[in-house]
Amino acid sequence: MTEKEKKTDLGTLKINNEVIASIARNAALQVDGVENIKSNLLKMLLDFFKTGYNNKGINLEITDGEVKVGITIIVKFGLTIPDVANVVQENIRTAIEEMTGLSVTEVNVNVGDIHSEEPAE
Repeated sequence: MTEKEKKTDLGTLKINNEVIASIARNAALQVDGVENIKSNLLKMLLDFFKTGYNNKGINLEITDGEVKVGITIIVKFGLTIPDVANVVQENIRTAIEEMTGLSVTEVNVNVGDIHSEEPAE
């Protein structure tokens, strides 16, 4: 039985990596100041050969019922990046733990870009 499976009296509950990544994505996007999640196609291809899961800017490592999350976000211009990143970390940890029962040991936030409403010159 893997770390994402749980035996119950009625059978087995399995949580797909895509579900956990979706929880993390939605939790990050709910934070004021997060414009979007940034994905890197080359990194996704390189990470394909490593253990873990990487999809659309979310990287997951799940071992022994513990989750490590890596996420790359785009922050709105003018905000304090560490403040936004701290709220993202807490939102992701809380959402995954409450929805899956898995323990989140790390949430690593990478700021991949800044979004400005001003048109580029």
